Amino acid sequence: MVADGGAVRGERALAMSGALLLLVCFCSGGNSAQGNWGTTISGLLAVPLLVVAAHRSGAFARRGLVRWGALVAAAIGLLPLLQLLPIPDWLWNLPLARRPLLQDLEAAGIVAPDRRWSLTPGATERDLWFLLPGLALFFCALAVRRSAWRPMLWLVVGLALANLLFAAAQFAAGKDSILNPYPDFAPAWGGIFANTNHQADLLVIGLMLALMFLAHAWRRSRETGHFGVAFVVPATLALMFVAALPVVGSRAGVIVAMIMLMGVTLGSGLARLRAIRESRTLQIGALLSVVVFVIGLQAAVGWLRIDAGDPTVKYPRSRMLIETLRVGAEHAPLGAGVGGFMPAYQQGARNEGLMNVYVNNAHNDYAQWWLEAGIAGIAITLLALGVLVSTLIRLLRLPPGSGTRSSGLAAMMGIGVIVLHSMVDYPLRTQALMAIFAVLAGIAVAAASAEPVSPRRRGRRRLGASPAE
Repeated sequence: MVADGGAVRGERALAMSGALLLLVCFCSGGNSAQGNWGTTISGLLAVPLLVVAAHRSGAFARRGLVRWGALVAAAIGLLPLLQLLPIPDWLWNLPLARRPLLQDLEAAGIVAPDRRWSLTPGATERDLWFLLPGLALFFCALAVRRSAWRPMLWLVVGLALANLLFAAAQFAAGKDSILNPYPDFAPAWGGIFANTNHQADLLVIGLMLALMFLAHAWRRSRETGHFGVAFVVPATLALMFVAALPVVGSRAGVIVAMIMLMGVTLGSGLARLRAIRESRTLQIGALLSVVVFVIGLQAAVGWLRIDAGDPTVKYPRSRMLIETLRVGAEHAPLGAGVGGFMPAYQQGARNEGLMNVYVNNAHNDYAQWWLEAGIAGIAITLLALGVLVSTLIRLLRLPPGSGTRSSGLAAMMGIGVIVLHSMVDYPLRTQALMAIFAVLAGIAVAAASAEPVSPRRRGRRRLGASPAE
């Protein structure tokens, strides 16, 4: 009993440490263009938490998705570390983009350049430090008990609500107010984010979680006949997030929300034919979901066509995507180095790909990862997506009324927001969203790998017994 009590206290301390790290990352990680004191503090907090969480989770010793998720996380952390190491001359000279660089160095009298994998070791070191909190939070979510998943998800919803309220106060206070963390820009409902698209990401994630909680509460309320706080609170939050999205002014955020609504409808378990036949409310809800999904797809296709074909669009993302892929091909198979997008793009892009603005990201995380990490980066990306797809499939196979299924699928809906928006933006380049994504990914993988709770153990939990899980 003493040992079990110590384990519970240890996991509780681990969960609280993870929550603290998430708060630090969120409060200081809204700007992708430059680091600050919060980046340094979050990195320092992440190192011991990563060691403890990885040890307590035992992820590498377990089988199935947990081990695969841990391997992907380890690969993401090890890649920039490997890029800091020197490599043989023949390997360093493989990318076409490095040959003129070597000629320029020789012309400048540098006959023995530092031949590391990364062309920008300093930037790669900073990105390695940037990744540590996300890795720590992922393993922390794997290590805690399932009873901590729902509070962690509610913490994410709370952050979305808090940032929305902060953005409203910020907008009302004006540009020169102390509430505006970016005085060079007029307040634009961004909250802690410099980019309002990332504020929209957070609102959509909060919306997806609230809708999944609402669906779970709806199922329970139909069984008990009682609509309580568990139903009213997520419904109110969902309405607030929906009303705030147009105010933020992010077209991509609205489109992603419309597309992901179908994921909530299917993942909640309420879209089963039998349930729809028995409920007029579910019939109307399912019809609205289909209509919103179709409109969202049409809006996405239309937006992409305008971006690619309208000459009045000053800085189209499609042009940056093409140039990023082309520059990445010149740096293949090694890549320019994690964190080295800006110098590689500015040096390698053609005139039509260069712009009279500060370009710090490719507005497509997959293409940018290709430029920075080469074939290794693409392999890790495909492996990560494979783990996420396998996680989703396993979660869908769990019993519809399961709390484990509800928590895991809620996390997956939030992950889907980031995965979709990363095709046209760079949400994971902000530490706030990267930290939230890591928590959601850890919960989803852990839930998909968890053993179902038997009815007997569920009854013991309701009677107040301490489940050993």
